[in-house]
Amino acid sequence: MACVNPDGTLTSSAKALLSAIQDQALTPEDISKKIGQPLFKVRSSLRDMKSGGFVEAQGNAFIISKGAKKLLTRS
Repeated sequence: MACVNPDGTLTSSAKALLSAIQDQALTPEDISKKIGQPLFKVRSSLRDMKSGGFVEAQGNAFIISKGAKKLLTRS
């Protein structure tokens, strides 16, 4: 998965995305603006992170999962 390094830590782009949605659910468009990444990359990362259990969908917005929040605070 592109959001996790081989050693099990989060990639810098995954950290940025998760930090952006740590306190509130945001749409992919809002996340893209907030972290300065192209929308296609944000959408791809969100798909990977959702399948990995890092983010949860709330309608058309996303928020960090409880498990990922703990992982983010450790890194």
